[in-house]
Amino acid sequence: MHRIVILMAVLTSAIAPQSNITEIPGIESTSSSMKIIAVPTSQNIVQSMINQSKKLPARKGKGDSPMLNYIFDSYATSNKHFHDKFRAPSFEGDMSSEDTIIEADTGSTVLFDCQVSSLRDKTVSWIKVSENENLELLTINLDTYTADNRYRVDVAGETWRLFLSNVKVPDSGVYCCHVSTHPPMLKRFQLTVHKPEIKMNKEAFLESGENLSLKCTVFHLNSGDVTPELHWYRGNTSAPIDEIRGGVFIETDHVIMTSHLQVARLKVEDAGNYTCSLEAPIKMRTVARVHVLQGSSLAELQSGVKSQSSYISLLVTAILINMVACVAIR
Repeated sequence: MHRIVILMAVLTSAIAPQSNITEIPGIESTSSSMKIIAVPTSQNIVQSMINQSKKLPARKGKGDSPMLNYIFDSYATSNKHFHDKFRAPSFEGDMSSEDTIIEADTGSTVLFDCQVSSLRDKTVSWIKVSENENLELLTINLDTYTADNRYRVDVAGETWRLFLSNVKVPDSGVYCCHVSTHPPMLKRFQLTVHKPEIKMNKEAFLESGENLSLKCTVFHLNSGDVTPELHWYRGNTSAPIDEIRGGVFIETDHVIMTSHLQVARLKVEDAGNYTCSLEAPIKMRTVARVHVLQGSSLAELQSGVKSQSSYISLLVTAILINMVACVAIR
C-alpha cells in the first residue's frame, strides 16, 4: 500500500509539479515541518496531462510524448480514409457526360448502377424522364415513391442500384441518378427495350414426296420463370399438326425459343398455311405458305423464274446504256 502511495506521488509531481496538494481527509497538518502526501484523483491526473500538452509546441504527425503517439496511431488506424470526409460527392467510373446506353429484351430485369463517393449527408434519388420531358420520382434513398412494384432500390457500399423487373417496350426512356448537391449531380441512363418478334420463312415451294422443314424463332423476349409454349398448326384447324398427321417431327429449344417442324413425304393435300404460335409467356404467331407441286409443275415454275430474272436483267442493262448515251450527247 505504501508503494502505491509513493508511486502515485511521483507521477503527480512529474505531471503537475505545481498542482495543489489535496490533504487526506481526517488528517490535519499541525507542524510546518510535517508534510502530508495526498493521493491524486484521476481528474487531477487528466487535467494535468491536458495542461502539460498545452505547453508543448504544435507538431505535425507524431510527437515525443508516448501518450500522444499512442493516440495518434489509434486515430490513424481507425480513420485510414479520414481525408475523404472533406471531399465533395462525385460519381465514380465513367466520367463522360454522355448517356449510358442500356438495351434489354422484353421481360428481362434491368440494373442501373450509380456509384457515388463521399456522399456524406446528401441523398440519392432515381428519376424517370418521359418522352414529353415529364419527371417521375421513383425512389429517394431506400424509399420507393412509385406505385409500380417492379421498381426496387438497393445500396452496397458506394453503389446505388435500381432494379426494374419484367421490362416492357413503354419502359424505354431516360433514367437519372440524382444527388442532392448544389447544383444537383445527374448521371443519365438511356434504356431501350426491344419489342419481341417471331420469325420464319414466309413461303416454301416443294415437290410432292419431299420433306418439309420450317424453323420458327422468337427474338427479344425473356420468358423469366415461365416455360415458353410453341405449337404448330396447319390451315384453320386448332389441333396441333402432330395430332392430325403422321410423319411429323417437332423439336423445340425453350432456352433460345426456337422450334423446328419437319413433315415427311409431302402430298399435294399438305399444301396450305403453316402457323407457328407462341402461347406463353405472351401470344404471338407467324404464318408460312407451303406449295406442294408435281415434278413437271415445279420444273415449269423454276424455268419461269429464270426467264423472268433474265428479262429484268436485260431491261436494266438497256436503261443504263440509254442513260450513258444521253450524258455523252450533252
